[in-house]
Amino acid sequence: MKIRKYVARTVPEALQQVREDLGEQAVILNTRQLRGNTRFNPQGETRVEITAAMDEDPAPATPRTAAPDPSPLTAGPPLPAPRPSPEGGEQILTKLRQLQDSVERLERRAPATLLFPKALGRLVDRLRGAGLAEELVHRLAQQLFQEQAGLDREDREALNQRAAALLGAALPPCRDVRISRQRKVVGFVGASGAGKTTAAAKIAAGFAMRRKQGIVLISTDDRRVGALDQTRVFAQLIGVELEVAYRGEELRAALDRHPDARLVLVDTAGCGPHERREWEKRRLLLEAAGADEVQLVIDAMNGYEHMLDLLEASQALPERRLLFTKLDEAVRTGALLSAAAQGQIPTSYFSVGPAIPGAIEAGDLSKLAARLTGAAAEKGK
Repeated sequence: MKIRKYVARTVPEALQQVREDLGEQAVILNTRQLRGNTRFNPQGETRVEITAAMDEDPAPATPRTAAPDPSPLTAGPPLPAPRPSPEGGEQILTKLRQLQDSVERLERRAPATLLFPKALGRLVDRLRGAGLAEELVHRLAQQLFQEQAGLDREDREALNQRAAALLGAALPPCRDVRISRQRKVVGFVGASGAGKTTAAAKIAAGFAMRRKQGIVLISTDDRRVGALDQTRVFAQLIGVELEVAYRGEELRAALDRHPDARLVLVDTAGCGPHERREWEKRRLLLEAAGADEVQLVIDAMNGYEHMLDLLEASQALPERRLLFTKLDEAVRTGALLSAAAQGQIPTSYFSVGPAIPGAIEAGDLSKLAARLTGAAAEKGK
């Protein structure tokens, strides 16, 4: 196994050296920052040191044959030391890869080592404080730093406006629910407590205010106590039809009972991102319903890693949209912007309160980006 150390200004630069030297199969063993003007780093500025390893092809095990016990007079050379088995090597590699995953998660939170002008430094601190993922902060900061060469580096208003534009360009578009003459079936999935039922009711209420018929709510939640009662209250409040179905054939029968429906909203039971069997059940259920699109409902107060887990768990579902709830309660919106940028899945709506009807708006991420960077406040002066 080769073990080497690499020193660079930033973590991404060091990782690039690792890839170029050891290849994509290299395993990261350790990362640390080196202060300047020390014996490890005689240069003046801070550096990053990464220790990486690459497994070399193990030599095949050589079978040994039994030999008679040597007498003191005829003793031959000592037997060779036993080599580690391939199984033991696989276990070591597995543990090294687990360590690499842990280091990569820490790297997302590690501060960049570049020194920025004062205004840009304040903006970088603001983005980090708002929960924007470190890799996205670093990318924006580097681009802004390069663009500022030769310009007024302390023009905070221009800087914030440019940051909002760059961040907005990295985000997916907004595509809310649209209906036509043909029936549209929309599914709602997500973790328990994310607000799926309320979000579905808000959308149903918005369409019901414009058309008095042709909208159906279907509850499939067989896990949460009181789920059906809540959905029934919402349906009565909005004035739309309600159906209950727990299996694929029941869903198809419910759809057959409403041949003239133009919008069918299928509310599913909540499940965690690691409940793979439950996610497969949701996929089969929505497949039986002929879902045209699926709203992945995410609590805006969730952490970035949890949001990424939900994106991964739902990747088998058709035509996903991101619907963020509880935006009125979220203080740090950087996580949802980071997850949206990572997933590149169109957003549909933001839920901004519990009221039904109302308290829902188009999921325009560029507006959130302007608020997060301070561009919206500057524009409002």
